[in-house]
Amino acid sequence: MSENTASTKDNQNGVTRPKPGTVSGRIWEITDSLSAQEGFPVARKKVLEAAVAEGINAATAATQYGRWRKYHGLGAEPKSDVVTEADVA
Repeated sequence: MSENTASTKDNQNGVTRPKPGTVSGRIWEITDSLSAQEGFPVARKKVLEAAVAEGINAATAATQYGRWRKYHGLGAEPKSDVVTEADVA
């Protein structure tokens, strides 16, 4: 009997963590880093600002931020923290 040597994907709450070195992975790194600095889940606006500053599309950052929240079992961000794409452009 042989063992399954294929790497398993990091999956939580129905979301697979993106691979390092990808644009999506970079957005997750930004979100993880900012959240660690603040000691709680960072606001979407800060993630979008940091991503756009690195030349990442704001819509991609917004999508990945939502996936990051779901992966960590967090609900939707409170409405007071939600910004539009125009707010970071």
